[in-house]
Amino acid sequence: MTQPEKEQRSAAGTYPAAVVWDLDGTLTESAPDLATALNALLAAAGLAPHPVERVRLMIGHGVAVLIERGFAAAGAPLSAEARDALVPDFMARYSACATDNTHLVPGARYALERLARAGVRQGLCTNKPEAVTRQILDALDVTRYFDAIIGGDSTPGRKPDPIPLRTCLDRLGVAPGDAVMVGDSAADVGAARAAGVYVVIVPDGYTGEPAESLGADLVVGAIAEVPSRLPSRDTGAAVA
Repeated sequence: MTQPEKEQRSAAGTYPAAVVWDLDGTLTESAPDLATALNALLAAAGLAPHPVERVRLMIGHGVAVLIERGFAAAGAPLSAEARDALVPDFMARYSACATDNTHLVPGARYALERLARAGVRQGLCTNKPEAVTRQILDALDVTRYFDAIIGGDSTPGRKPDPIPLRTCLDRLGVAPGDAVMVGDSAADVGAARAAGVYVVIVPDGYTGEPAESLGADLVVGAIAEVPSRLPSRDTGAAVA
């Protein structure tokens, strides 16, 4: 029996019913394009740009927080009103460059394809606005893998609030206990914990904290390991 056949045969009894992915820092390396948009906004305000590696640590809690952190780190903290007023300008700049340098992390396409062949329903739950999220997924030719896509403006809350993840699971038609969340940050862990979902963390994401310190159920060495390390729906053991 070939490996794909084994995966198809075992999917119903071993893999979780659904896997919900984070985007930035988990499936994609998007920091260069986010930095381009943020630095353009800073330049318009007469402020110095940030290197990409510094911007990486500002990502993960939505556009408004990225702007807030970027201006604060440039020595020009913003009021909530001033920050929110800059969001449309940022989004216009970001939408124009969002696919220039953004790419899938190594092993991401393999993981998505393996789970798809196994019949696992897949969702995306990100704090990035939904329209630009779909723009990126289309450009990377991975939209077809997702049965539900939830952005940072798709629901009233953003991760670590559990509302986006719960909404994603509702659209997938899967109970929290039958799903796994895969992310890279404390926001992903917080959302999963609050929603009652098993959570896996990938390394080298957009957080300044060690992956092992985030409180996930499992930390993998690379995203390509995710399909084989998921808990069995029947036994709780890793899928071989």
